[in-house]
Amino acid sequence: MKYSGIALKIAVVCTLYISVSRPIGAEESTRTEDSWTALPDDQSEDTSRGAAFAEHEVAAYDAAAPASSAEPLAIPSQFTFPDDARYDRIEKHDRMNTIFGIDVSHYTDSRLNLDDLKVKNVRFVYIKATQGTSSKDAKFGQFWDGMGKLDPAVKVPRGAYHFLSSTSPGKPQADAFVDYITLHGGIKTGDLPPVVDLEWDVTKKNPDQWIGHSADEIVAETLACLKEIETRTHRRPILYTAKSWWSDKTIPLSRVAAFKDYPIWIADYNPKRKLKEAPNVLPNTTTAIWQFSDAALIKGQVASYDTSVFYGTSDDFEKTFGLQ
Repeated sequence: MKYSGIALKIAVVCTLYISVSRPIGAEESTRTEDSWTALPDDQSEDTSRGAAFAEHEVAAYDAAAPASSAEPLAIPSQFTFPDDARYDRIEKHDRMNTIFGIDVSHYTDSRLNLDDLKVKNVRFVYIKATQGTSSKDAKFGQFWDGMGKLDPAVKVPRGAYHFLSSTSPGKPQADAFVDYITLHGGIKTGDLPPVVDLEWDVTKKNPDQWIGHSADEIVAETLACLKEIETRTHRRPILYTAKSWWSDKTIPLSRVAAFKDYPIWIADYNPKRKLKEAPNVLPNTTTAIWQFSDAALIKGQVASYDTSVFYGTSDDFEKTFGLQ
C-alpha cells in the first residue's frame, strides 16, 4: 500500500494519568466565564490557511494539481465524510489504517450535529478553547460539553486547543487555556491531549505579528506554554504548525530540534501532497496527524470543516493519544 512509504511517523505520546477524583488540570482558579472576552465572529481578521500556503510556499504550491483534471487525488480536494474517509480513490478499495477527524471553533455553525459524527466516520474532534491570555472561543462550552455528554454508542474522542498569540508570554497563556478548560470540567480520561497552535498570527493590518520577534523569543515562549500545559494537565501537548510558516522571519528550520519532544500536528493543504498522501513535515520530528483541508464536508451537515488524518490502526490511535 502507498501508506507504507509516507513521511508520517506514528507518535507514541507519553501520557501520564494521575489517580484523582477530579478532572486533570482542575486546580483551583478564581477566574469565571466573564474573565475571558469572546473572540469576534468577524473573519476579516483571518486569512485562510489555503491562502497562506499558496502565498508562502510559492513554487512548491500548485493549486491546480494534479495536472490532469481526470487524475484523481488520493485525498480529494472536496473531501466529504463519510465516503472519502472510507474509500481510497487511487487504489479503488476501502481505506485501511486511516482515521479522520475535524476541528471546530466559533466559526463553526452551531447546528453541527454531534450525534451524527461517528456514523459519518468522523473519529475525533478538536475544539478551540482560547487565544492569548484573555480571549475565549464562545462556542467551546457548547461543543466541549456536548461531546462529553454523548451516548457511548456515538461518542468520539474530544480535545482542546489554544491559539498561541504573539502579544503575550507563553506561560500565562497556558494558564489561561487550562483555567478555561477547567471551568468546563477539565480534561478527563478518554480526552485527547491538549494542543498549542503556532502559526500565522494575523490582523487586518499585519499578515503575521510573529515577524519582528526573535527566533529565540518565539522558541522560548512556545516551550514555556507547552511545558506549563504539561505540568498542569499531566498530558504531553501536541504542537500544531505548518512547515511553510517556519522561516528566517519567524523560526528557521535549524531550530526545530527545540521541539523534538513534542508530537507535531502538521498543516499542509498542497494538492500534490494530497495526491501522494505525503505532507511537508518538519525535519527530525514525529508527526502525529496531518491537517489537509479547511473545507471538507459532512453529508447531511451544514458548512465545511478543518479536517485531519491519522495513519495507523485504532489501537495505534489510542496509544498515540493516551486513550488506553
